[in-house]
Amino acid sequence: MKRFCFLFTGLLAVTALVTVLFVSLRSMQPSLPPVRALWVTRFDYSNPQDVRSIVGNVAEAGFTDLFFQIRGNGTAYYNSKLEPWAYELSGDQVERLGTDPGWDPLQLAIDEAKPHGLRVHAYMNVLPGWKGLKDPPPEARQLWREHPEWFMVDSLGRKMLPTSGWYSFINPVLPEVRQHLRGIVKELCRYEVDGIHLDYIRYPHDYYLVAGQHYPDASEAELHRHADFSYDPASLGALHEAYGADVTKAQITRFRCESVSRVVRDLSYTMQLERPGNCLLTAAVMGDPSEGKHSAYQDSGLWARKGYVDWVVQMNYGTKSFNRHIEAIRNVAGRRSFASSVVVGIYCKNDVDTLVEQVETVKTSGCRGLAVFSYNFLFDGQHRITEKGRQLLPKLRP
Repeated sequence: MKRFCFLFTGLLAVTALVTVLFVSLRSMQPSLPPVRALWVTRFDYSNPQDVRSIVGNVAEAGFTDLFFQIRGNGTAYYNSKLEPWAYELSGDQVERLGTDPGWDPLQLAIDEAKPHGLRVHAYMNVLPGWKGLKDPPPEARQLWREHPEWFMVDSLGRKMLPTSGWYSFINPVLPEVRQHLRGIVKELCRYEVDGIHLDYIRYPHDYYLVAGQHYPDASEAELHRHADFSYDPASLGALHEAYGADVTKAQITRFRCESVSRVVRDLSYTMQLERPGNCLLTAAVMGDPSEGKHSAYQDSGLWARKGYVDWVVQMNYGTKSFNRHIEAIRNVAGRRSFASSVVVGIYCKNDVDTLVEQVETVKTSGCRGLAVFSYNFLFDGQHRITEKGRQLLPKLRP
């Protein structure tokens, strides 16, 4: 009996020692430096001096990462062989689409950021393919004219139409679309970017809010049907091949989520081939991961858990829902991925007191870091700091 007690006591001592060593070793692991990222949209610049001012301001403000937008709606703000130069770089007329502006915004941003140690992520709208009521000129060879069959079709059989302020989306189910997007990523990887940032990597569930511009007499139910995508032959064929003739809502959700996730995996694989180990892939995701999954078919928790992206950047733009959505993404990503792969984004349109409180919440949440949308709330059109920027920027520093 004494021998048993001695052995048992010894076993407890060894177990305790191993536990202490394990905890000590974990505590010795270097923590990842916090991310402080800022979104800069394509509307924030139109000439080289704009880009120089933007990069200088972002670096001086202490941000670590710059999401610099270089693809809007099948148009390029970098030297692309696959898509035409954005007309906004040469004026405000769509007829200027494809005109070489004589400078490369992405290359300039990279060159300006290097001396500051600021990481530049090429920020691309993934599935938007065109925007506006005017068609692109035929000589520009833009997707809307070149590949009309790539665009989504609603549940009433109508091709998704762009509005004056909203996009028409290309279809992630189509192999040709995925191949085209892989080509875009290949082009971007030839620049010395530190990362590629994916936005609008989802289905356009919110199109019903603007569809009335094309369907003014439609009922609310019809507008929602015009926002239910995609019912093109290829999508329907793939859906029924996977699940049979009679499909449930859950099966449709699974099919569409997998269609979007496949694009993310494809782009991740392409990036690893082109830039193995030295380029980050990040994705802007909806604030509510449940809504993202079941309405926009964006399974952000899966992307974080499986490592499809290095960071999911949560667009947590609400006020009352803010804390709840942080907990929601922590739950779907898992605690380990939350710490290493979740960056929480805040919306600078909110009032300063709310933003300061949200910044402190993010800092103590244990996530990978903070992202701010967007530059134009912190700096004005002449790149001077705004009053909101003056109050908020000091709070963003570690």
